Amino acid sequence: MDPRLFSQRIQSNNLFRVAAHSVTLDIPTMYFVSVVTNLAMTLAVVIVALRQSIPGLSQLAWGLVANSGYYLVAGARDRIPELLAVGFGNMLGSLTLTLVLLAVLSSRRARMAPVLYLLPVVLMLIVSLAWFDDRETRLILASFILSYQIALILWGLLRVGHIIVGRGRMIMALTCLVGMSMMIYRALALWFGWHDVTPFQSRDSLNTLFYMINYLGMFFLAFGFVLSTVEQSAEQNRRISLEDPLTGLANRRALFENMERLFNRAESSGQPLSLMVIDVDHFKQVNDRFGHQVGDAVLQHVATTIKHRLRSNDIVGRIGGEEFLAVLPESPPDGAKRVAEELRHSVASKPVVADNQEVGVTISIGLYSSARLLSSQTPDSVIATADEALYRAKTNGRNRVEIVEVPAPA
Repeated sequence: MDPRLFSQRIQSNNLFRVAAHSVTLDIPTMYFVSVVTNLAMTLAVVIVALRQSIPGLSQLAWGLVANSGYYLVAGARDRIPELLAVGFGNMLGSLTLTLVLLAVLSSRRARMAPVLYLLPVVLMLIVSLAWFDDRETRLILASFILSYQIALILWGLLRVGHIIVGRGRMIMALTCLVGMSMMIYRALALWFGWHDVTPFQSRDSLNTLFYMINYLGMFFLAFGFVLSTVEQSAEQNRRISLEDPLTGLANRRALFENMERLFNRAESSGQPLSLMVIDVDHFKQVNDRFGHQVGDAVLQHVATTIKHRLRSNDIVGRIGGEEFLAVLPESPPDGAKRVAEELRHSVASKPVVADNQEVGVTISIGLYSSARLLSSQTPDSVIATADEALYRAKTNGRNRVEIVEVPAPA
């Protein structure tokens, strides 16, 4: 190798090591950037909160304010009494996590005993003042308190199942896992002597890691929360477009989208398929005699019974008024008729109680069942055939099942 080239490589490597060593975190600068960033995020969140009523957004805004206060107090430690900076600053940091937790609980419509999230803030103040002269013990206890608070946020994110699991929620959960791991590591590192206790604004590796995760953590929590609310709103709009608001079943649009898929699969696989058109008997009389609230209760009762009686891979929805439709894939005529009779009996055997009134309810069912679906049997033609069977059930006295059975072709 050329000696000059070898010498240049050594010099470049030395320069790289010097540059890497000189790139250290300037704590006061970080505090200034953190305050500006948090205030900007707070302003953005407040603007959105004023224009839209989003659960949890106001608590998040107050959390960002508390976080900005924490950085202001921490950055001004040389200008205010040390006791005030430690006690008030640490309490604001703990209060930030409490407000984030309240934002998560509000967005998930969940509750928690107040003592679980208020006690850590009080304990943080007590620890900060009681161990003011013992920084090592104070940092260890504070780290455990903060890790407990982060664990509460993680619990709030994961415990409620009816809210969607989206990217925003995942970002917040991962942020909590990283933050909690960092807090526990810092507590254990100081406890077992893996790292020395250094001055507040020192640039050692533990302080640098702590401050960076602390700064980025709040940013990702706020970003994840806002993204989660956007995803939740999109999911609600999607459900509104595909769900009947009274019964919670699929609406006509959702039904026909799913029927196309099930019919195509049944035709290509040669599997049987059945379809039921269900009508509540004398429903107009129920509305006229008992009122529309009782009528709504009757529809909800029938919808719940249908949903509980059918399988998870069946699709069922309300197609208008007092009519429901159910598609039973891979159901041959004998099995489909048995299901229809059980459904009819379940509805008739349990009257609806609404507004202190007991209302007997029966249904009529027109059932179409094909041992093997053909290409000529489209959703519209099958529904029309089932409607004819329903008409016969009404004509023959109601509270009965009429079936149109199509045998498999030879």
